[in-house]
Amino acid sequence: MRAVRRLLRAPAVGAIALACAASATALAPARADVSSWLAVGGGYANQRDHDTGSRDGAPAFTYSIGVGSSPLAPVVVGLVFRGTTMVNLGTDVGAGLRLSTGGFARGDWGLAVDAGALWRSWGSGSHGDWPIQAVLTGGAPWGVQLAVGGQTWSLDGGNNAQGLFAVLELDLLRLTVMRQGPGQQWWPNPNPAGGKFAGLAGLLW
Repeated sequence: MRAVRRLLRAPAVGAIALACAASATALAPARADVSSWLAVGGGYANQRDHDTGSRDGAPAFTYSIGVGSSPLAPVVVGLVFRGTTMVNLGTDVGAGLRLSTGGFARGDWGLAVDAGALWRSWGSGSHGDWPIQAVLTGGAPWGVQLAVGGQTWSLDGGNNAQGLFAVLELDLLRLTVMRQGPGQQWWPNPNPAGGKFAGLAGLLW
């Protein structure tokens, strides 16, 4: 009887093992590395104070982190968390959606557009507490990028934000693990995250 049970059990165990292996094989091609961003920078910001009617300018420092879809696609969709510290004013923090070209995600030439909401705890409402922000970033090889952003409105119905900033940034992941395109002959990246792009070198898309 035990021998019969072993014979019945063995095919079942084998079938389960084969099913697991087949499932893993089927899922493997569906897995794709994501795009990643991690940038820091500095520049200038300007905000309107509704209490005084003046515009307040200040040095600004930015930092952002995010992830997106495959960098091999022509258009990459992702989520970005961004902070902006304005000296003598305060710090904005928020999240937004990002649309970028594939070239930008691969550390090459390209563009990215972010749109989202901010939380602004400073200013006692005189500069807007929950602004909407849009940021346009132009990317170059070696992780260098120029970001220009603006804030408007306020989600809480208070004073509308009226601000802008322009910063020069360095994206540490576009410089390292995501990097493809120009510069490979001087600093090769044999296994870029997301896989190697088969298109023309330096192509914007």
